[in-house]
Amino acid sequence: MSNSSKNMDSQEQEIEKLADDINPSEDARPDSLAEATTAPLADDELGGNANEDDVKK
Repeated sequence: MSNSSKNMDSQEQEIEKLADDINPSEDARPDSLAEATTAPLADDELGGNANEDDVKK
């Protein structure tokens, strides 16, 4: 989206505005106390899914 806002149609401008709004790198403040006090987990800390081999054990 390197176009200037003058060359964008209204839908492109809306998309640009929404993308800027949800960009996590620009918003450093947490939205709530829960978000501020909850530690993010890595994917391997979340556990796995049961598969057929686990059920047979």
